[in-house]
Order: sequence, then C-alpha cells, then structure tokens
Amino acid sequence: MRRRTFLTSGTAIATAGLAGCSAIDIDGGNGDGNGNGNGNGGTTGSVDEDEVLTVGTYSSFVDAPSDSPGEWIKDEFEDRHDVELEWQFPEQELNYYAERHNDGQDIEAELYLGVRPQNLVRVDEHIDGDMFTTTDESVLSNAADIGDEYYFDPYDRAVPVFRSHCGIVYDGRNVEAPETFEDLLDEQYEGQIALANPQDSTTGLLFFLWSIDMFGEDDYLDYWSDLIDNDVRVLNSWDDVYTQFESEDVPVVVSYTNDRVYASRFGNDLDKHQVSTLHDQGYANMAGMARFADGTNDELAHQFMDFILEPEVQGVIAERNVTGPVNDETEPPEAYAEYAIEPDETVFFGYDELEGNLTGWLDEWEREVVGSS
Repeated sequence: MRRRTFLTSGTAIATAGLAGCSAIDIDGGNGDGNGNGNGNGGTTGSVDEDEVLTVGTYSSFVDAPSDSPGEWIKDEFEDRHDVELEWQFPEQELNYYAERHNDGQDIEAELYLGVRPQNLVRVDEHIDGDMFTTTDESVLSNAADIGDEYYFDPYDRAVPVFRSHCGIVYDGRNVEAPETFEDLLDEQYEGQIALANPQDSTTGLLFFLWSIDMFGEDDYLDYWSDLIDNDVRVLNSWDDVYTQFESEDVPVVVSYTNDRVYASRFGNDLDKHQVSTLHDQGYANMAGMARFADGTNDELAHQFMDFILEPEVQGVIAERNVTGPVNDETEPPEAYAEYAIEPDETVFFGYDELEGNLTGWLDEWEREVVGSS
C-alpha cells in the first residue's frame, strides 16, 4: 500500500514545549477532551473565606460540557470543612506549574489532581529540584482501601485517584470488531481508523505504549509504519478523533473502554458505540494527586486528599468523570457497573518502566512516523 497523508485534522502537530527547559510536553495530553482553561491559571470561586484551598487540575475535570465532578466536589468539600475550595485549571496544565517552579515563582496551589506517571517522569527530567513532595498515607484514613495495583509512583508523591483503560471504540453497525493489533492492519480498516498523536494526547500515548508492550522495542515502529500504510488517521487530539467518530467520518477510533457509559448517559445508539479490547487487553490510564513542595497548608491538603478517597466521593467521580474508582470499598454507580468494560488483562508501564525510556521512544516515533509522512 502507498504511504498516505499523516495529518487529517486540518492543523499541524503541536509538540508543546516547556518554556526554558524542555522540548517535551510534561502533560503529555493530560486532558483528553478538555475545554479551554485560563492561560493565567483559571479559577472558580471567590476568595472571601478565611481559609482557601487551591487545587490544580485539568479543565475538563471542572468544566466539561457533559457532567464533570469538579463543581460537586467543591460544594461538598466546602460544606463539610467550612473552607473555600478554589479550582485552578490553567490552559497549560502542569506545564504552567513547572514553568513557575523553574522561574522561581510561587505556586499558588497546594496540590494537583490528575497527575499521571508520564507527568512525573517528565517533571523529573526537566525541572530543577522537587516540584512535588511525598505524602505520608498514614494521615489519610481512606488510603488503606486503595488497591495496590493502582499505585505508579515509587517515590510516594502521587496518591491514586481514578483509572480507566485505553481500548478500541467501533461502530458496530458498519464494521466488524477488531480483536488484535494485527486486525487493525486489515484492508477492511484502510482509512477507517483514527487515533490521537501520542505526543499530545493521553489516549494516543496509551495506545503508543501499549504497542511497545505488544511488539517490543525492536518491532513497534514497524507496526506503526504498517498502520500508516493502512491510512490510519493520526490527529492532533482525542477531541478531533471522537468528533470524527460521532460525525461518522470514521467507524473505528482509539478511545476508552468505558465509552458506553458516556454514550448511555446521552441516549446515544449503543449499537454504534461498541468496545473492543485488543487481545482481551486494555492499557491502564492511572491518575493520582500530588502535593506541591511549595505548599503551606499540609493539614488542609491532607483533608482534601482523604475526602477524594472516600467511597461516596469516589462513586461520584466514577459517574461524572466516567472513570473507575481506586478505593476498593466503592460501590460503582449503576451505569458504570453496567456499561464500563474491564479488560481481562491490564497492560501498564509505571514510573520505573517509563523513566529513561519515554522521551527516546517518542523521539523515535516522531522520526519514523512524522518524519516519513
């Protein structure tokens, strides 16, 4: 097959850099489906209370057009603790804080919710000193109920918050279910698959790492070359990918195995929203919360972290964020329990596997896939 055009979203690939210290985006597409945050550190809430807790996160956790959990968390935490919770969701996400840290500026937030293993690896590669600090989980009454499999930071900075799995979403009305990575190379899927750039999107990165686990460091680039030869559409973001799926421009996309939870919420045709777990696997998307080393109110930060880990709050996050709980005592919401697909086998690279490898893998991918298009 002939090699075809790489980008089809109408805009160039943007590999966001960390100003002054890195050519690699620390966030790595942290917020698939994010709305626009405030580039100067957008916030919600006033600052009239005597005590204010500022928490950084990605924007869709607070202001997604569907049903994000941020507003409920803010109201509930404020009612329980008689303080004000102020969300901060800068457009640059973690890059905003990393730039301030390297410039010697104050970081207003006490902690960040939504830290992933790739973030920690990039932070440690590209900042001076420590941006995050360790958390002694003995002060968190709910931490004992976190499943061991959800931890990813060997240095105890990130406390798990939620998780999901990367998978294939396909239009069951029009195409057969792909069951393996090799199936995606079949001619029936030529020009029919869209996925997001792994340098700028969480789902793209998860699929990319999954392919490395499947084919190994010596052969994964050959697989990507075959994908491009089969006219796969590599777009700038998960938003671009999912928009093409919803508008029926493509019937197969790389997304999440909990897609049917989201689809059922809006009454979408579930025959269209089918999920495939290639090789009965799914690559895990683990997210945690970590305290900034510059924080000044450890007690209030710990109260918030323990609150987030409560089974009731974990259930609300599962329902509104469409992600799975990490507290094993949580009763998943009915829609999540019914429609979320849990793969038989979880694939996952933690911090130790990504450290010293992630940047090189992505550089190789860029030379092979972007450079040859």
